Amino acid sequence: MFIIAAILCVSVLGQLGYDGYTEWQSGIDRTINRQNKFVEPVFPLQMFTRVQFPRQFSRRPQVLLMHEEIEWNKNRNINYQTFVSDVTVKGFYINYLINGPAIIPVLRIRWVAFVDSEAEVQYVNYQFEDLIRLRQGFGTRFQDFMVQYYLKYPTPRVVAFIVGAEIEVYDSLTTTIQIQLGKPTGSATAVRFLTRDRCHINTLRIAYFISSDYSTIMGTLGSSDNAFNQFLDNENRMKLRVQRFEREVPSTFIFESHQNVLAQGITGFDVHSRAGNFYVKVGGEYVDKKSSTYHCAYGTRGDTVLQYMEISYILHPPALPPYQMLVEESATDNQEEESKTEEQQLLNESLIP
Repeated sequence: MFIIAAILCVSVLGQLGYDGYTEWQSGIDRTINRQNKFVEPVFPLQMFTRVQFPRQFSRRPQVLLMHEEIEWNKNRNINYQTFVSDVTVKGFYINYLINGPAIIPVLRIRWVAFVDSEAEVQYVNYQFEDLIRLRQGFGTRFQDFMVQYYLKYPTPRVVAFIVGAEIEVYDSLTTTIQIQLGKPTGSATAVRFLTRDRCHINTLRIAYFISSDYSTIMGTLGSSDNAFNQFLDNENRMKLRVQRFEREVPSTFIFESHQNVLAQGITGFDVHSRAGNFYVKVGGEYVDKKSSTYHCAYGTRGDTVLQYMEISYILHPPALPPYQMLVEESATDNQEEESKTEEQQLLNESLIP
């Protein structure tokens, strides 16, 4: 009788959306990593890879993609897309479409899957007909759009990731995409795309993540940092050159830190088209238990001349599936004292000189 009741409770929580109930998982796909078929491709190159979730979800999740690392050869037009298909409680497919002429030997994708009533993913394709100002002309150009979402978010926050583009750079010294998000309202957010020189953006595929979940930490960084850190441009070209970022997180990230969802991806860039291959990378680390700090680094390497780079990040503490919430609810009182003791020990250790 108890087993039947527990199963019914899990079903109700998963389908009706228990207040505070979330499931989050994350991982990396390295399907494109300098194999021969990507180094010497035959265009168009289309393929897919199957991703299996480490833990099965209680219901079909939403899946967000972002790019942590990408490279293509210099002075070449780029045309590629990545997208999600066939999402189930057990996994999904990542689809790659590369049309050339630029060769993409490296493309590392971070995925985030979640069941969360206070979060949403939107993939928006901006077509050739939409990007009237960006696909032609020269100099600094911009174009404004609106991203609309459901009214269920009272205080939404929004971040954006580039997951596909068609860019012409034959006559341009720079390959440039910059995304500026306006202040979110309850139903929409303004977004501005910018480019410069003779960089022509024919199409864009953007992944938007919208959330009002107080436990989810998110933001964008890079534009202000690079203005005063020009070492990314031309020094130490033979090795990885990075900009580092740290952020304090709540104590909820400290416990079971191996289950934290730490995701970061590329939001914008300005790279010299002819000086070297286009290469940008971003990476994050697990939260430091002693200092409760999230660490992130982004930058470039080799002959790439990187004049501007912007990334966005999403942090979420360990999220328990509903059956664990039911089982652990009875033990909450006993764990509160243990948690307070452990938290105080961590605090004391962090104060040791």
